[in-house]
Amino acid sequence: METGPYINVPFDILYERLDQLFEKGLRPEIYFEGNTLDARTLKEYKIVANRLKEHGVPCTFHAPFEDIRPASFDNKIREISEKRLLHTCRLAGMFHSQVIVCHTGYWKWIHYEKIDAWLERSIESWTEISKTAQENGARILLENVFDDSPEILARLVKEIGHDRVGICLDIGHLNIFTQCQLEEWLDTLGPYIEELHLHDNHGVFDEHLVMGRGTIDFDPLFQYIKDHGIKPIYTLEQHREEDIKPNLLALHAIRKRFGL
Repeated sequence: METGPYINVPFDILYERLDQLFEKGLRPEIYFEGNTLDARTLKEYKIVANRLKEHGVPCTFHAPFEDIRPASFDNKIREISEKRLLHTCRLAGMFHSQVIVCHTGYWKWIHYEKIDAWLERSIESWTEISKTAQENGARILLENVFDDSPEILARLVKEIGHDRVGICLDIGHLNIFTQCQLEEWLDTLGPYIEELHLHDNHGVFDEHLVMGRGTIDFDPLFQYIKDHGIKPIYTLEQHREEDIKPNLLALHAIRKRFGL
């Protein structure tokens, strides 16, 4: 798998601005918002997939996440959530995306009283979703979001099987939602990390700033990557077009400094 860097871009924007992507030599992590999956046609997907292939541009996927709860105790919500995720998995083969980043839908303040039941439903859902992803040549990567510790994600990977799922570590989310030290996250999830979501913030809101413009110390993460010989996919998650170039430069500088 090409390690990138990739930039996160919604499919709707990508569809309208493919030529600019090629001109700038960028690689997309394509985000499929739920309503996009309903509105866009197979023909439109094929147009983008074929043009990426023609230009030799690889891509990765980010599945829908807003209101997506594949382990929901409400069976209807669970059914719709799985439908969205399975739809994304089936598109992966067309785009030759080898990974699909997904949110688990875990919220401690909602699930803490039923964590074992939530885990059971989650394992069942992700096992089925990861099977469909594999059938389409892709691999599910579970991303930390509101997780305040790495234990839940570690349990999911172990129970589902690392042959089926891995981890996308979002360091921006770590700076907001957890009190655990980065070292604990890396010690627990390190062997499963296959992608990094890189952006910065000031520890309060998910600002998606350029690396180096917030309070995150990226050095320990990149030192760990170097020391353990990990070759993750690097994905930049800035939300403003004008931040793409400075973020690419910031990532290049830190990778060069660590010899990565």
